[in-house]
Amino acid sequence: MLQARLAISVLFLLCGLNFASWATRIPYFKESLSLSDAELGSILMGLPIGSMVSLPLAGWLIARYNSKVICLLAVVLYIVILPALTFISSSLFLFLGLFSFGMAGDILNISMNTQVVTLEKLTNKKIMSSFHAIFSIGLMLGSLMGGYLVKEEFTLEYHFYLVALCNVACIVGVYKYLLADSKNLDSNSEVVQAKFKINNYLLILSFIAFCGMLCEGAMADWISLYFKQLPDLQGYSFTIGFSSFAFSMVIGRFLGDWVAKHISIRNILMFNGILIAAGMSITVFFTQVHVLILGCFITGLGISTIVPMIYSQAGNTRDTSPAMAIAAVSTIAYIGFILGPVVIGFLSEYFGLQQALILLIILGALASGISKFALDKE
Repeated sequence: MLQARLAISVLFLLCGLNFASWATRIPYFKESLSLSDAELGSILMGLPIGSMVSLPLAGWLIARYNSKVICLLAVVLYIVILPALTFISSSLFLFLGLFSFGMAGDILNISMNTQVVTLEKLTNKKIMSSFHAIFSIGLMLGSLMGGYLVKEEFTLEYHFYLVALCNVACIVGVYKYLLADSKNLDSNSEVVQAKFKINNYLLILSFIAFCGMLCEGAMADWISLYFKQLPDLQGYSFTIGFSSFAFSMVIGRFLGDWVAKHISIRNILMFNGILIAAGMSITVFFTQVHVLILGCFITGLGISTIVPMIYSQAGNTRDTSPAMAIAAVSTIAYIGFILGPVVIGFLSEYFGLQQALILLIILGALASGISKFALDKE
């Protein structure tokens, strides 16, 4: 089981590294294509739309075949798409590139989370949050690497080809240790056919995940631009806010499995929302760089355990396969990823980016309220 756990951890690390590598280069694409905030927000839709389109496809592929094989497919897609992004020369091609990038990311997301659910069943342990911590480590490492390469003026081509090479080396090393899915469900059964029929409890969890995913996507896509606009970064790279956010996500997710043993899902999610609202209030309404970094850190703690807790709950639903349950919940949650970049972009265009980020404060409060008043006590 240790080899399987390490192999799955590498997949989560790669997923975070790939996404952060793109996120740290958003300012480059914005400047090179001369995009306004609203135009950038519209183009950023490509990534979550690609994710959304791939959700039912990923669930179906994994249910029909095996998450091990689909993990390999997703990483191969990354290996092809990352170098292709270096040839982008227009807004349309950037949108299409992000659409493909989003598809690869979500296929990997669903397949590697299915691997975790299989491992949870084999070990009879709740370990989902720790794997999402590895994803956050990938985000943090990708952010730090991207910030260093930008600061040292390495080219986009060097950056993305290096990350693609990391994907090649990792998947070659870990593929044979990935797990075969449990075959306790027949692929032609009513369970598979009813892939998006979820009960009220999972529906509520999905809307909480929607708030969390919108906040996470907004932080990834906009926080570096927000810091870049600051008048005095005191020697920090403009990626420092995103790095602080990613670091706190690591801490929160490593603690998440332990917390889940002692606190109900309802209370965890309620506290998550409070932290998001508090952290973004600090980030938006204060001006000192060190305080803003702290605000990003608190926001990351709040967002950290929302998705892993909800994915684990969904993956252990009795009446559907893990891949289908995760895909169904993700379908609603990823709508937040679709709306987030666009809404923030347009709000920023008319009110300024600082004012646009107030939306995340509202979403944090909303997630906390839904958790307190709509979820049953466990």
